[in-house]
Amino acid sequence: MAGSTFTCLSCHMLSQNPGSFSDDRCVKCSVVVVLEARVTELEARIRCLEELKSSYSSVLARGLPDRAAGRSISISSSSKAELSPSASPVQPGLDQEQNRDQFVTVRRGQGAKRRTSERRELHVYNRFSPLSDHTPAEHTRETLVIGSSIVRDVKLPAASVRCYPGARMGDIEGNLRILKRSRTRFRRVVIHAGGNDARRRQSEVLKVQVAAVCDLAKSMSDTVIFSGPLPNRINAELYSRLSAFNNWLSRWCPQNNVVFIDNWSAFWGKPGLIRRDGIHPTSEGTSLLVRNLTDSLSRVK
Repeated sequence: MAGSTFTCLSCHMLSQNPGSFSDDRCVKCSVVVVLEARVTELEARIRCLEELKSSYSSVLARGLPDRAAGRSISISSSSKAELSPSASPVQPGLDQEQNRDQFVTVRRGQGAKRRTSERRELHVYNRFSPLSDHTPAEHTRETLVIGSSIVRDVKLPAASVRCYPGARMGDIEGNLRILKRSRTRFRRVVIHAGGNDARRRQSEVLKVQVAAVCDLAKSMSDTVIFSGPLPNRINAELYSRLSAFNNWLSRWCPQNNVVFIDNWSAFWGKPGLIRRDGIHPTSEGTSLLVRNLTDSLSRVK
């Protein structure tokens, strides 16, 4: 009815909108009533569960009786003397050696066969004690090749290739630290990175990062190999920076016990090895890169 005023029986709220009421109560009070009924139901369930828990605890404290008809549980020693069903499987007065010789006999009905199961001590062999300071041995693998998208299609036998497109030296260092935390060790680690760092125009910072990454790789491998950059023809500035970076690697690696692969000389002057983007190798270029890596790995024991 137009102009009628509705009043909630619970909160006495006044309203002229009939859609805000349900069974003489506003919508808010109706929801509260439903929630209170649900809470009361849950409290009743909780009390029931607590009573069951207390009853189970009292039964376990007294000992669970054997209510099955015709069933008797007896404990026999080497003389096979049967005890009452309420007897404990291990007599507290006996020592450990005597308890070890006992076995449990269970009879189910008069015509059932006697089944015996010897109580044997379970020996658990733990190589590393949880309270000792010893840690598991490192897992040694053959070869790890880690680098940017240049090594995306590189496949070598007995080698794990990890490609991170757009990776810089800091990314390579972070992934090597993750492998080191997992106590994974390699015989040889091949690193191919630095091309993306040259775009930042921080040559001295790049040199420091290369030294840090190689030191980290030495701590988790026997031999570290640095794969030099490929000729880059995007622009003259990047070409000049990568050329200078390759020349520095050719001098720095031998002085710091790092094997250097001169990919620049192998790719220079050979058309069809670099894609049109001027960065990534073609299928023929990838094959040449794989040969360079294979030759370097074959010379390293």
